[in-house]
Amino acid sequence: MSLDLKHLRCFVAVAEERSFSAAARRLFISQQAVSRIVQQLERELGTTLLERTTRSVRLTPAGRLLLESARRSLAAVEATFNAVRHAGDGEPRPQLRVDVSSSGLQTGAEILRRIRRQHPDIAVREVEEGVPRGLVALREGRLDALFGFAAGVPAAVHAEPVRHERVLLGTAVDHPLAGLAAVPVAELAGVELLLPVETAPEWVRFVEGFCRQAGVVPRRWPGTTHGSVGAAEVVGSGLCVVPTTAWSVPPPTMVFRPLVDPTPVFTWSMMLASDATDRPELLALARCVRELSRELGWLDDPP
Repeated sequence: MSLDLKHLRCFVAVAEERSFSAAARRLFISQQAVSRIVQQLERELGTTLLERTTRSVRLTPAGRLLLESARRSLAAVEATFNAVRHAGDGEPRPQLRVDVSSSGLQTGAEILRRIRRQHPDIAVREVEEGVPRGLVALREGRLDALFGFAAGVPAAVHAEPVRHERVLLGTAVDHPLAGLAAVPVAELAGVELLLPVETAPEWVRFVEGFCRQAGVVPRRWPGTTHGSVGAAEVVGSGLCVVPTTAWSVPPPTMVFRPLVDPTPVFTWSMMLASDATDRPELLALARCVRELSRELGWLDDPP
């Protein structure tokens, strides 16, 4: 059997998601296909790359070694394909791979809208890596810009605050907490919260932190969703509530109330690889974000 790109893509997806089912959703193929392809790769290399348990997937030392090389190889292949694809178009169209956490959130939607409107010549590709994986992707050149909470940022990454945003609680319109003008954090005691499982550990730690200040141990809703549509469905039906920042288009099935006592403030940062900040398209993005931040007073609220 000869190895090809699908083997590396499947392995990287499983390694980054720590889950065969999540990797299958990311790649739009079946979980059985992902498992089969990774097994083929392990047989061909003659070593175990992943330790599988009923609850988790962990990299072996050989897997960690392969992951770094596989990421670089896939990034190089993608860059080559893009160069060839645009070879007949004269100058290649500049591209930006940007992770804004979610375009369903107001901050990310505003950033994407501004850069696309002011620079239609730049092909902006929205990516959802999350901060931990996004920082790795920045260093390895697979991502150009990352927006979110700048937790554990290495020296190789430039981080610049762009917004201090007060945290809201999203609930169903008929939820008891929806009747409050503002929701004290202490009211979350015993209430199930919709929290991300793996994609945003820095957000979970942030929520746990302000809950602890109010003497509350967060109670996680056991289900999971993907994206704002799925979140709106479960929250709007009253199954749980969700701590969040402002949504771009609030759904009619939900209401949003500010959290207080304490008043949590989430700081969004723009993160760029330090050795790439002089690229023209990244300079254009940074200008757009700084203009947007000044115009809308994003840094006016105290951290």
